[in-house]
Amino acid sequence: MDILLVTVVFPYPINDGGRSGTFKMIEFLRKKHKITLVCPSCTAENHQKLGKLWPNVKLLTFNSPDIASGFNIKGFIKSLAGKKKPTKLEQFKQNMVLNTTDLVKFYFANLIELFQAELASKTYDLVQIDFIELAPLVHFMPKNLPKIFVHHELRYVRMAQEYATLGYEDSSEEWKIQNTKVLEIGLLSKFDKVICLSKIDKDTLVSEGLEEAKVEVSPLPVDIKEHPINQPFEFKNRLVFLGPDVHFPNLDGMDWFLNNCWISLLKKHPNLQLSITGKWSEAAKKMFVQFSNLHFEGFVPDLAGLMKGSIMIIPLRIGSGMRMKILEGAAWHVPMVSTSIGAEGLPMLNQENCILADSSVDFTEGILNLIKDEALQNKLVNAAKEIIKSGYSIEECGQIRERIYNEISSK
Repeated sequence: MDILLVTVVFPYPINDGGRSGTFKMIEFLRKKHKITLVCPSCTAENHQKLGKLWPNVKLLTFNSPDIASGFNIKGFIKSLAGKKKPTKLEQFKQNMVLNTTDLVKFYFANLIELFQAELASKTYDLVQIDFIELAPLVHFMPKNLPKIFVHHELRYVRMAQEYATLGYEDSSEEWKIQNTKVLEIGLLSKFDKVICLSKIDKDTLVSEGLEEAKVEVSPLPVDIKEHPINQPFEFKNRLVFLGPDVHFPNLDGMDWFLNNCWISLLKKHPNLQLSITGKWSEAAKKMFVQFSNLHFEGFVPDLAGLMKGSIMIIPLRIGSGMRMKILEGAAWHVPMVSTSIGAEGLPMLNQENCILADSSVDFTEGILNLIKDEALQNKLVNAAKEIIKSGYSIEECGQIRERIYNEISSK
């Protein structure tokens, strides 16, 4: 099958959960199909490295996004520059999709021309579009060409969750959320199939009027490798968080955790350490400079050393789709403490395969109880390990996607 796949993620290097899931899914698909991947431009080095890994995948890249006049995040940031120092709320708001999403005016330079030229150059069996920013491409496809959209995150849901963290009512924000929802559902209705990463997202879209037969659930995979790390688990006085600050839910989650849980934890365990992986800006690091025992590890190519004896925390208040963090934690055999949103879309059960807590008091108590309970640590590790063995392997997730492709191409 000839598949044209368009995404906003350049899937290399594999340095965050989104890239990891995308990379592994394409790795499965390219062995069975002819894949043309259209994605944003990257460094020449990374383009070359991915080309060597995937010699049978045609790589086409488009330019960085432009934002039409009337909606300019740079202008928004400059508007804050007149002040001596923007408040934390102002800094956070400029990173929220609540203030950067405009599905009408947001576009990628040269993408439409590249996309249409590729469709004209050969016959494809189907086109798959990933991420809501690219959904308007549906208007530039032949009507009889099978069209699949992969929805990694319900945008209006995330916007509403961001709005909820502000702590005040603003009718202009509610206006944006409701209008985005109408446009988002309308765009999805133009596709032959809409793939969600979780059943929760599917149910949400169906409740908003999307035809149920059109919506499928197809999660992203995690690489399952047998290894002896944390078997059995022995706590080494460290918490770990996975994810870069460029993804705002990570920044918000760590801000919430550090300001509401970390000091209380250190009072009980003064030598407890917190390691944060991924790329974090200097501005974000300065925001948390007052907190002790905090380590920004950067990109860690091999997590084995960091994960040994660590408890993973997922203190997220914003999110849709599925969190690869949870699956990564299960694969590394670490016990996890998460908010409900952090574990959303995955079969996580409180006290069975993780600790679920949504208030700062419960989150802190969950960590403290886990630290002192060796039996609970190993119970959670072993139960979470069973989840990824059934339902999230590359082979299982790939076969689900394969079934959807075959169904739509046979119509």
